[in-house]
Amino acid sequence: MNDAIDRRELFFKALAGLLGGAIGWIPAEIATHGHSITEQESTWSVIAGIVSVALVAGMIGGMILAAEDNSLEITPLAKRRFLLGFIVCLVLALPETYYSDLIFSKVLRTGGWGVDHPGSMLYLVAGRLIGWTLMGLMLGVGVGLVSLSFPNMLKGALGGLIGGFVGGAGFDLIGSFSQSGLASRLMGFCVIGLAIGFFIGLVHQLTKSAWLAVEAGRLKGRQFRLEGGSVTLGRAEENAVGLFGDPGVQARHAVILRQGDSYTLKNLAVQAGTLVNGNRIETVQLCDSDRVKISNYELTFHLRADKRIPESAAAAAAPVAQTHAGGNSIGSQAANTNSRVTGITATPTVAGNAYLLNAGGQQFAVRPGAPTRIGRALDNDIVVGDASVSRHHASIEYRDGGFLLRDLGSQNGTWVGGQRVTEAPLGRGDALRLGDASFTFHA
Repeated sequence: MNDAIDRRELFFKALAGLLGGAIGWIPAEIATHGHSITEQESTWSVIAGIVSVALVAGMIGGMILAAEDNSLEITPLAKRRFLLGFIVCLVLALPETYYSDLIFSKVLRTGGWGVDHPGSMLYLVAGRLIGWTLMGLMLGVGVGLVSLSFPNMLKGALGGLIGGFVGGAGFDLIGSFSQSGLASRLMGFCVIGLAIGFFIGLVHQLTKSAWLAVEAGRLKGRQFRLEGGSVTLGRAEENAVGLFGDPGVQARHAVILRQGDSYTLKNLAVQAGTLVNGNRIETVQLCDSDRVKISNYELTFHLRADKRIPESAAAAAAPVAQTHAGGNSIGSQAANTNSRVTGITATPTVAGNAYLLNAGGQQFAVRPGAPTRIGRALDNDIVVGDASVSRHHASIEYRDGGFLLRDLGSQNGTWVGGQRVTEAPLGRGDALRLGDASFTFHA
């Protein structure tokens, strides 16, 4: 079930491609209506033909990109995507159409076509098939190019190539059943747009590494592919995972960072918070089937089957149980947060290394070889999502055989054993506080 194809995405991309083909058919029909391939074309008619086909490409590409949210809602973001996709695909289509026409003409001449001389239908079909396959390839590249992602360009190119071939193959097949050239061309453009949109979506679905499925909330049933190194979640329109219609969701509520096959979720919401499997988190490495709750939204994280960590490997990576000054088991506390919650990465604390333990039982590793920065900003080694903590609050560094805590000019102060400090040595079991966030130091 986790690897199921998102049929909603396929439907919307296919529908968008079909609509783009239907709308683009209008200028193409105006430019080519009444012309025959056995007639001598003027320079202006050739230019009009190239521009009209480029408009078809722009409409198909723009519509496919506008449908990226898999919704019929015409949002400002959808309008911007359409405009960008239209321009990129139109520009790419101009040289592509010119060279496709050259290839098409050469194939026709090889098949005996010329002025007032019809040739082999086989060569006519082959010429159109080559032309539309190249058009589909170009459209797929254009759709991927807008995302500024090379993998998306490759996926789009493959999907567009297949879609263009299928659509091109159906062009003359439709014509053979239609008594009207006008209707044949209309249906042909629609089929080509539909095929390109469908196969671009299908390739994206078959090659996706990770995605979020909305289980509860306004967008229940939707899926969001997680692509690139950083994916933000929130109410703002610019988020890749837009959780709209819920006032409890902040503009930028959380972010998922990818490193190789590892996906780490970081909470960005100071007050509302983010929950994973029922536990409030600041940073956690996501595993397949983890449930993420943001306000009234519930989402399930999925990894493609060949990207999942085997249970044996996950068990081996669990933190080693230790005992702090109060005699409680850190391992049992960490189990309440799936033994995977850390400050910045999912690397477990090894016995004997220095770490901070917060009131919720979460361990935050302290690096012995370099300063460990602590604060609310995402570029810290330990990220603390508390409003009382400054963006860059404090640091811990190893010096002369011991650990030293240093305040970085925080607003609400750094405290050790109830005393506010600017710099102080840390010993095993020391209680420290950054603003209102409390920790115990272990080494």
